[in-house]
Amino acid sequence: MASVCVDACFLIGLYDTGDQHHTVAVRQFDALFGESSRRHKMIAPWPILYECLGSRYSRDSRKSTIFNQRWSYLLESDQLELLDDRLFRENAFDEHLFDRSRPLSLVDRVLRAMIEDSKCPFDFFLTYNTGDFEDVCRACDIFLLNEYTLPESYDL
Repeated sequence: MASVCVDACFLIGLYDTGDQHHTVAVRQFDALFGESSRRHKMIAPWPILYECLGSRYSRDSRKSTIFNQRWSYLLESDQLELLDDRLFRENAFDEHLFDRSRPLSLVDRVLRAMIEDSKCPFDFFLTYNTGDFEDVCRACDIFLLNEYTLPESYDL
């Protein structure tokens, strides 16, 4: 069983039927976490939850119904871990304010710091924004999954 950290774009694609990544997100969810999968553990950092469960989400009952069904399944099957960002957020915030050499959101800076941490609790990172994470994943030996990655192709 692997630990797969997910980015907000994956979760948004999963619950938003109008999202461009909806079909692939559902397929990846089923392949990685579904009943017929190896039931990997989903690692969800708190910042991505803030990012994807905002006002637009909360005002659309269809989105919240889909998200709640998937989330409940993960909780019931003990396949979900919420990752605290406390150790990473202050440095990421300082970097966001004072190092503008790379235009990244604060959430992405926190995620990059988690990946760089020597105690990184996951082996795979699933995002559809590969350009923001390709370098750090490669340097830290974290396998990057994207919208073109079919988990079954990698025997996950």
